[in-house]
Amino acid sequence: MLLALLTPTCRTCPRTTTTAGGPRRPLAAALRGRLTSAVSWSVGWNISWAFTLGWALAIGSTVGCASAPVEAPTPVPRLEATSLLGAPLTAPPLSEVTERRLELDLESARLALEDAPSEQRTIWVGRRLGYLGRYDEAIRWYLAALVQYPDSYRLRRHLGHRLITVRRLDDAIGVLTEARRLAAAATNRIEPDGAPGPEGEPRSTTHGNIDYHLALAYYARGDFNAAADLWVECARRWAGNDDSRVAAMHWAHVSLLRAGRQEEARSILDLVGRYPDVIENVAYLELIQLYRGELKAGALLARKERNAALEYGLSRYLIRLGAGVDGEESLIQLTRRPEWPAFGVLAAEADLAAR
Repeated sequence: MLLALLTPTCRTCPRTTTTAGGPRRPLAAALRGRLTSAVSWSVGWNISWAFTLGWALAIGSTVGCASAPVEAPTPVPRLEATSLLGAPLTAPPLSEVTERRLELDLESARLALEDAPSEQRTIWVGRRLGYLGRYDEAIRWYLAALVQYPDSYRLRRHLGHRLITVRRLDDAIGVLTEARRLAAAATNRIEPDGAPGPEGEPRSTTHGNIDYHLALAYYARGDFNAAADLWVECARRWAGNDDSRVAAMHWAHVSLLRAGRQEEARSILDLVGRYPDVIENVAYLELIQLYRGELKAGALLARKERNAALEYGLSRYLIRLGAGVDGEESLIQLTRRPEWPAFGVLAAEADLAAR
């Protein structure tokens, strides 16, 4: 599996150094200090020459083009994937402040790995790359790390997630199935969260995330029975809180309905009470309330802003009620959103591609 996923490194890919702790910083960064000291001795005698040359070049350029403005080149969006409908998917836009913060987080993760190499710190570098929208680079990082940690189900869990992000569904199924096998005898533990919710507490587990993402890949492939079985397992076995539970319940319910398992689809909605303890996954809770008749579709449709999860759930609900035109139009609009890594967007692409 890993050999099939590995591809030759292109000339533009960063060269890395590797130690017993896994991938390290790019080779250029590792050599930066040595290069700085190697050239510093020449600065003194070169400075007067550089000053004279600089004036000559400045005069020449002024004579040749006195008023020509210098414009910064427009950044070219980085292609990261191709949608299930064949459209190019470029890195999601980030504000300057957000990108700078995430870059600092990535640098901190790299320094932590250099200081004390470990499987977990190796994973964090890959996660930080993903948060920056550098999905292909994250995939290559995880693949390189698996050479150092060949039996790591944790690395495979995150690799599988990013393979889903870039729409490599069959590869994701293979990687996550192997992660599930390797994790079978391991204790299920809370997984650290790189983007914590309002309470700042992680809400999901490693085993739960393996099954959740594997189910998503099966769902996008149209295998609703396999997806439903995994999401039911997430909701009934792995979920340690209502946040994780309502997310798995929603997807399990939709999958069971599409697999023709109506009674199971109804019973899965009873796993939480009327007032569950949900902090983060409010959209999934509202969908559960919609399916149980506690919330009207009109109230949700009246909102000007709906995230991809809520929009996709509403679309499937409308289609099931017979309002197929509205539901399919909503799916089409979903696929045009810039937040294409969202699971709701992926599911909408899969539904439209299967028509």
